[in-house]
Amino acid sequence: MPLYIMSHITSQNVSFRQRIWILLVSVIVLQIIMIGGVFHFSLSNTLNHQISTRAVIQAREIASDPQLIKAVMGRDTKDLKKQIDRLQRLSDADFIVAGDSNGLRLAHPNGAKVGYPMQGGDNARALKEGKHYFSTRKGSLGFAIRGKSPIFSPSGKIIGVISVGYLLDKVGDWLLIYSYPFFFALLLMLMISSIGAWFFTWHMKKQMYGMEPEEIALSHRVQKSVFEAVYEGIVAVDHNGQILAVNKRALSILGISHFPEHLDGRIINKFATPAFFFMGVDENGKSDDVERKNDLITCNGETLIATRVRIWEGKIHAGWVISFRPRNDLNILTSQLTQIRIETDSMRVLSHEYANKLSTISGLIQIGAHEEALQTIRSETETHQKLIDFISQTFHSKVIAGLLLGKYSRAKELGLNLIFDPCCQLEKKPTNLSVDELAAIVGNLLDNAYEATIKNPNSNKTILILLTDASNELVIEVADNGTGISDNIADSLFTKGVSSKEQPGHGVGLYLVHNFVTRAGGTILVDEAEPQGTIFSLFIPNKSLADGNF
Repeated sequence: MPLYIMSHITSQNVSFRQRIWILLVSVIVLQIIMIGGVFHFSLSNTLNHQISTRAVIQAREIASDPQLIKAVMGRDTKDLKKQIDRLQRLSDADFIVAGDSNGLRLAHPNGAKVGYPMQGGDNARALKEGKHYFSTRKGSLGFAIRGKSPIFSPSGKIIGVISVGYLLDKVGDWLLIYSYPFFFALLLMLMISSIGAWFFTWHMKKQMYGMEPEEIALSHRVQKSVFEAVYEGIVAVDHNGQILAVNKRALSILGISHFPEHLDGRIINKFATPAFFFMGVDENGKSDDVERKNDLITCNGETLIATRVRIWEGKIHAGWVISFRPRNDLNILTSQLTQIRIETDSMRVLSHEYANKLSTISGLIQIGAHEEALQTIRSETETHQKLIDFISQTFHSKVIAGLLLGKYSRAKELGLNLIFDPCCQLEKKPTNLSVDELAAIVGNLLDNAYEATIKNPNSNKTILILLTDASNELVIEVADNGTGISDNIADSLFTKGVSSKEQPGHGVGLYLVHNFVTRAGGTILVDEAEPQGTIFSLFIPNKSLADGNF
């Protein structure tokens, strides 16, 4: 029945909460009907058994009364009626009838029926077999439960029968009286259950954020589509590390050859090694409940750029959502950004510088100083060519050479002097770093040195750089003549977002430098320069490889 009702109301314009309430109430009503039916059946059987037993007991007691036996033997109907009436007043039975050995009435509530045969046809066992029993038959007074008992003479001969009866109508009244409290309790239970079902549906709707099932299904489909449309890999886990959701991109990056549905409900550490970042713990197993952004992690043999944010269930931390992409993606972006910055800086510097030179040459020509104009052109060409020749011969990487050329020009534009240490050389390809990462390291160090030197009003405007792979270590050293490093950021210099600059958006350069150097197995030393400034010294393992040339 509930299923029929549910299918009927689903097709109508009824809300999910109302449908659930109707379904719950229907189930409760069905259960109450079943409980009421079982109770009624059990109570009816119990009551019938008790009444039939009582009728038989009373019939046997009456049949054993000596005065009644004497009256039956003498067929003294008046005395017999007097005794039956007395017993009737003492009993709760509806009637007491006495009959002789032939089944003819000797006493009956209706005196007009005395002398006629007893009705019902259920006297044979008492009169012929001498047994005590009960039967449910229709008599002259209607359907009744009748207790039968034979009347024995002192010599043991059956001389009659006693019938004690309870009309079924009266039994039915008793059944209703006994059932009223129970059915009232059932009705009260139905009311309480209906109210409870209403509050339960309210709670369910609240847990569903007030959404209908169709809206939830649409939201789920949208979520799956968004998961698959996102370029990054995404994994959601609960606080126990159990996978809640994962997209195909994540499986591709981590090299997991399963469908996303296969991972649902499974523990992340069975598919990701190590899984510390996903579980919200550190390498020692201690809790690490800090949200992370663009952290470098290693998982399944891949170096990834990962971000981790909390899942909140109300005010309770319920898990993590981790998004990640291969480090190579960051390398590509870093390389492209480095090249663009180099070209932009070079073009801006050259444009500014040559605009001044052209103005000078134009003036010399206008005043007729042609020889001086030619000399200026030759001097400028020779100076620029010497710089290009030095950088290209010292640094065999075209990316690094282009970067340093651009930084040299940028220094001149800022009124600074970038000096290359005579020991500079870069002949081999770095073994633990990509060229793009090396360019990012050098570029960020020089940018910081320029800004620090400009901030110092007493600076000599000089920046020194050493870049060499002459030994088994790649050594990078940048010394500025700036303001130095303040004490309040010295301990967190390489933390993301920490910077001496007040403008927003800074604090990333040294963080990336530290990540690249640390991952390559290198170290960073920070010292004070004389008379003022900072020296960054980087030492990165760089053993020669057979194919290590650029």
